[in-house]
Amino acid sequence: MVSFLSQLRMALPVLSAVACMLTVATTVPPMPRDALSPERLQWIREIIGNQTDFNATSDVSKRSTIISTRKDGIDAAGFYYSLYNANGADVGYTEYPTTGQFELGWSAKTEFLGGKGYRGGNPRSLTWDGYFTAEGDWTLAIYGWTLNPVTEWYIVESHGSGTPGNGHILGQVNSDGGLYDVYSLPYRNVPKIYGVTNFDQHWSVRRSHRTSGTVDVAAHFRRWKEMGLDPGTPIFQMVTLEGFSGKGYLNFKVE
Repeated sequence: MVSFLSQLRMALPVLSAVACMLTVATTVPPMPRDALSPERLQWIREIIGNQTDFNATSDVSKRSTIISTRKDGIDAAGFYYSLYNANGADVGYTEYPTTGQFELGWSAKTEFLGGKGYRGGNPRSLTWDGYFTAEGDWTLAIYGWTLNPVTEWYIVESHGSGTPGNGHILGQVNSDGGLYDVYSLPYRNVPKIYGVTNFDQHWSVRRSHRTSGTVDVAAHFRRWKEMGLDPGTPIFQMVTLEGFSGKGYLNFKVE
């Protein structure tokens, strides 16, 4: 009996996540890993364009909130949170506004992205821990955008069946107890994002996978600059799960 109750308690978070998922049918095919959809570009434009709108708390509720469609903001504890889900993936994101905690459950056949961290400031260290399980095509990363210049960046800690990067390794970052391979992907002639139609995407991909720990974003930015890459000033930095297909659940606390 004790063994059964222990197993039941361990299963409750997963069952809770499954219960909060939507049963939304979609005919949108999985998005190619090397392309940004018009919906994703619009989400990016809105985040960058509204960079000055998050100085004040936008959600002061003390209760958790389940999100299933596109939303971002700064909660009562000062954490920036965001869910991108323009293509109707079955996703339930639980936002805890008074702590760094968030939950994400998904059963996806198309792209989505959700996470929690910090808005603005200088490159910083992010620490996160908690429960994680996933299968299929997904990427767990510290993720963000910068201005001056406009860049998109990933520090990948673990991933599923997909292969982050573009196969052309520029060098390595030795940080956070691991070795990362560095890639850069150019995006040219895209719809205008904060005044530019060209931007670069920078990647550090960890060779030894992990699902919790600490990442020193500043160390990656310094090494990228040594390799001739040019990340600018962070718009946001957050622990992020990006999914393309498959299912999973996480319950993290970010510090």
